[in-house]
Amino acid sequence: MYWNDLDHHLGEERLGNFWMDHPRVRAYINESISGTAERWSTDWFRDTFAERLPCGEALVLGCGTGGLERDLIGKGIARRALGIDVVEEPLAFARDAARAASLADRIHYRRADARAFLEELEDPAEAIFFQASLHHFDDVPGFLELVRSRLRPRGLLYLDEYVGPSMSSWSWWRLMPLNVAYYLLPRKLRRGRLVRAPVNPDDPTESVDSGRIVEAVYRSFRVLERRDYGGNLLAYLFPNLAKPGNGRRDPTPADFDRAVAKLIALEKKLLASRWLPESASYHTVLVAEVAAR
Repeated sequence: MYWNDLDHHLGEERLGNFWMDHPRVRAYINESISGTAERWSTDWFRDTFAERLPCGEALVLGCGTGGLERDLIGKGIARRALGIDVVEEPLAFARDAARAASLADRIHYRRADARAFLEELEDPAEAIFFQASLHHFDDVPGFLELVRSRLRPRGLLYLDEYVGPSMSSWSWWRLMPLNVAYYLLPRKLRRGRLVRAPVNPDDPTESVDSGRIVEAVYRSFRVLERRDYGGNLLAYLFPNLAKPGNGRRDPTPADFDRAVAKLIALEKKLLASRWLPESASYHTVLVAEVAAR
């Protein structure tokens, strides 16, 4: 399976093209969520919901290599964590990382399909977390209704997710603002001629039903907090930027940083424009709870 290859989680090529890893972009994301460049989304969550934390056990669905679980325990958000993923290689890495952090007694992992795991779950969960994993699930409305049914009353749902267009929804008019912004950059910063639809033929789960995530959360839960952080331009243009090099035509590190700063400014203008519906951000942090019915 595509995600069983650790290079797709931690490989240098992926991380080198990952928009969230650039320091200036990271500061922009943190400021959008928490108000300051230094506070990450989990810091904001811990401080905002301090009276309801720590939870006894955090259930993390689609845990990958386990970074979120270690963060939740390390920041006192949860006393224990259980990570669920369908592939083994990332789970093995996560177990090793938990042991290296002396957290093996507080973080556990299970290889399982998330739907099957939830259907068989006997004791309601106190809190369920998704971090860049929910957009890989199909039938998001039905799946989130299952998530709701497995949370205890007032149980918390936390997601930090891509909630933009589903893979089948990309069209020329969605690509147009990306390419306009791309051609506003100097030629030496543009690696290719066009920005194309972000379809990954090797991973059919990529953003398979992402366009329905927000609507489904509001339908099944009471939303307590929402923090949008964009990515409408940055997530797609960053991998298409030419990276700094030593050649005469290569951009310098200063050129690259100026291009990133320009894209951040353009994205802020796009998200604030009257061309987009309110809250049209492609990435968001949502915190919700099970409402009484």
